[in-house]
Amino acid sequence: MFASTEELRAAILATEPALFVSRCIIEPIPYAFAGDAELWIDWKTRLAAHLEVDPYEIVLAGSGALGYSLNPHKGFSSFHSDSDIDVCVISLYHFEAAWRYLRQTRSSWLSLPAKTRRSLDFHRKNYVFSGTIATDLILPLLPFGKRWQEGLDDMSVQPPTRGREVKLRIYRDYDALRAYQAEGVKSLRTELLHIAEAEEEIPLQE
Repeated sequence: MFASTEELRAAILATEPALFVSRCIIEPIPYAFAGDAELWIDWKTRLAAHLEVDPYEIVLAGSGALGYSLNPHKGFSSFHSDSDIDVCVISLYHFEAAWRYLRQTRSSWLSLPAKTRRSLDFHRKNYVFSGTIATDLILPLLPFGKRWQEGLDDMSVQPPTRGREVKLRIYRDYDALRAYQAEGVKSLRTELLHIAEAEEEIPLQE
């Protein structure tokens, strides 16, 4: 999709964030699938069966989608042998079921590991408002967690994600997915503009 990080930066700076998300994340065949539409459709159809969602409700994000990480602090690192597969699951049913369950069991949060408690608290203050739930640390707590974990285990032995960790993030709907990803692109765009401005202010050395 992008031949270099310079090309990626140029696209981020030149494209409205929501449109960038459509062009580079939601619509294309993910980079990890090397342009093979049949492989991509078969892969997400298999995962969708495990998750009990429609294949259309599965989208890849991160370096597996773009070929490069959108984290500038990682130097826009390219997709490599140890890269995770970041899967977006668009499902109102699972979003509401997950958050309802977490609210109802809030009294038991104190018995959870500190890292998991922090994740839950962050969801309460941030993620849920934006219509997303990151399952990394809380999947075992969710009512559908066991079935979904079995699906992740299966996908970790399927090409082209064999040997990779597959992570899931639930989005309430496509609007939530687009808005969340666009906000990240917007922040990155602002940071790149600041960097460019700072570089212009540095006087050339004689």
